[in-house]
Amino acid sequence: MRPPPILDWFAKRCLPPAVARRAKLIASVPRYHLHRRACRRGWLAHGDRYPHHLLFVAGLPKSGTTWVERMLSSVPGYGSLLIPEVNRHELDHGESHTFELPDDFASRFDRMLVITKMHVHGSVHNCRVLGDGDVPYAIVHRDLRDVAISHIHYVRSTPWHPEHRDYANLDIERGLRHFGETLLSPYADWVRSWHRHRDPAISTIVAYEEMLHDPSKALTRIVETFRLPLDRDRIEEIVAAHDFTRMSGGRRPGEERADAFVRSGTAGGWRRHFTPELESRYREVLGRFPTDLGLPPLDW
Repeated sequence: MRPPPILDWFAKRCLPPAVARRAKLIASVPRYHLHRRACRRGWLAHGDRYPHHLLFVAGLPKSGTTWVERMLSSVPGYGSLLIPEVNRHELDHGESHTFELPDDFASRFDRMLVITKMHVHGSVHNCRVLGDGDVPYAIVHRDLRDVAISHIHYVRSTPWHPEHRDYANLDIERGLRHFGETLLSPYADWVRSWHRHRDPAISTIVAYEEMLHDPSKALTRIVETFRLPLDRDRIEEIVAAHDFTRMSGGRRPGEERADAFVRSGTAGGWRRHFTPELESRYREVLGRFPTDLGLPPLDW
């Protein structure tokens, strides 16, 4: 969950990185309780309309999960809510994709309508917690080469990010090399974990590229998994209200702003930056991924 725009601007422009990280953690607690009350009000007004009160979105970082979260937040009654432990884990470990859900996770949202988006991996434990709580979930991932590009731009423009110092003075090529040496393999394992451990009866997997190609179709799959009472017209209205132009403040897809959270709205941007050396490095690290999951091979 991102800070409100004014706080985001203040933290980026006015606070040293260490202070900004600490401020983000401190602010997460009152924000959690504020949003919790809103989710309780949503349940009181609309709770009898939905079979599932908790909707879970697991997203590989920089793969469009905020887009999914905002579209789902258009459903009457539902609100976004993130448990504070996730921010603590990120501050302590420099990432959140290895976070393990607490055993009482589902029960924390009793009598609320909640959408919770996390970057957690699909460990056996996390899938068991979601299954035991009868929590439906959507998994969102993206071509890892485009993830790398987006990660570099985002981290360089976000002083409170734990990796800001690592990327702040790197150009794109050196940033891609660093990503390939640090996050490429763990992120491939993240994708593998969800494909291998998820329960297909209560989950779906959507690629960012699918959402770009046909966002209404992708959102329909998620809506069906969550058993939300939305017809085709309403789904198309939600998609239109959250297209790239609206979310970026007026830019068209492909009109890139490197320091923006909603940066480009396109796929395949990695092609402009990969050298033969980088291609060789990434091929070596990825090995048989993603064909080992039954997915099409990467197009180099």
